[in-house]
Amino acid sequence: MNAILSKLLNRASDLADVEPTIALFLAAALLAILLTALFQNKPAAEGGEKNPSLIWTLYRSFKRWLWAVTLVLLFAGTISVLRSYLRQTVNDFQRTHGRVTEANYNAVQTIWGSEQVQSELGVDIYHDEEKTEQIVPDDPSKPPYTRKTIVHTSVTGNPFVSARHDVTLRQSPRKKGSAFYGGYETDCNFSWRLRNPSGATQKCVLTFPLPAADAMYDDLIATLDGQDVLLQMEIKDSNLVLERDVQANEVMDFHIAFKSRGLSYWYFQVREPREIRDFILTLNLPDMSKSKLNYPDGCMTPTGIAPTKDNQGTILTYRLDHALTDKGMGISLPDLPQPGATTCAVLNETGDAWLLVFAVLGLSFTLTGVRHTLLLAILFATATAFGYGLLADFSDLLFGFWGTAILILLPLFGLLAILLMRAAPQNGKWIAAQFLLFGVVYPCVAGLDDSRQSLYLNLCALEFLSFTAWLLIKHLATEKIPAQQNIAVTPAI
Repeated sequence: MNAILSKLLNRASDLADVEPTIALFLAAALLAILLTALFQNKPAAEGGEKNPSLIWTLYRSFKRWLWAVTLVLLFAGTISVLRSYLRQTVNDFQRTHGRVTEANYNAVQTIWGSEQVQSELGVDIYHDEEKTEQIVPDDPSKPPYTRKTIVHTSVTGNPFVSARHDVTLRQSPRKKGSAFYGGYETDCNFSWRLRNPSGATQKCVLTFPLPAADAMYDDLIATLDGQDVLLQMEIKDSNLVLERDVQANEVMDFHIAFKSRGLSYWYFQVREPREIRDFILTLNLPDMSKSKLNYPDGCMTPTGIAPTKDNQGTILTYRLDHALTDKGMGISLPDLPQPGATTCAVLNETGDAWLLVFAVLGLSFTLTGVRHTLLLAILFATATAFGYGLLADFSDLLFGFWGTAILILLPLFGLLAILLMRAAPQNGKWIAAQFLLFGVVYPCVAGLDDSRQSLYLNLCALEFLSFTAWLLIKHLATEKIPAQQNIAVTPAI
């Protein structure tokens, strides 16, 4: 018994920390049930005896308290059990629908490819000099000797004349487990015009960094002045390297093209601290509209944004000249709609919605004097919880959330609303309206518009208080009328 009470108190404390407003409403419902069970039948029970004995009075008081506490524990236990059922329903649905995990993301990387960061071409124009150095030993008995060393001397000056890069990125979502991950395919074309800033013949090393070490590169092309040089290039530390001699003031047109694929984001970056001259990067996004554009951290916004000819995509242009920057230039893929995303969003709000329904049913049944208040409240709350469970079960079978809502959720809650009007004839239509508001409207609206969830919860709380206050005023008015009638018929002494 102590373990059960401790568990109930711990859950109540957790609910009060997370949702204090809903916890307050449930506490009010519990208090109303407790007071009603204690005092509603007291005069009738004691009216048969004029002078009951003390033991008999204590016995009847103990029996009323025991009955009232039993009802409250039954109400609280039902909340605990059905709330656990709803949590399990939501967790099961999330596990099988759109569950994005780091393990699956890493698995997609190994299968499809990882994020790609394309660095700028590295150019080293240099010559080697042989220098002779005379070494005098510390030991005077040993004669001096000479040592020859090769010194690598890079030519000062910026070899980049211009750059024209064109990248087309198409989204290609990848599925792993129950979720989709943002994949893409790229068609890259990079072109540079380079010039030897030296007036003498030099050696040149062109280093093209591959954007990802574990990626796949297809249709690879590498040309220098229109001549294929791919066979002359070496792969060193995820770089394509070309070594050759360059003549004095020689101009070179270097071009690399390939197709690849990756995940999440792609961007280009000039890491070397130098002046960027006559640079144009065109990023074509044929299936990404302007409203979905998002840039990776550390990336600049494009200098130009234009729609594609079919208005289905966007063309980003980065145009720089005589610039200094190490900012990236690229795009992050938008979040993908996951399977069952709408249903999952609504189910996430059903926990609070169900607690509101249970609280309003308990309070309204008690204040309107409905017979078997607790039993009816538990039955309707249980049916509500099972309705949410059916929403999760049938969303994959009946055209997603909207099909299930139209064919299952609305008919079920409509039937429950009709039964509510029959269970409470006096105020049944108002109770049914609160039931539909908290049980259907609130979770749907809050789930579909998650940016305003707190607003919708506060509006429901305000409606709850207004409706409860109206019922309480009406209940007090009905109690006051018989009292006034009794005073009117009492003869004056």
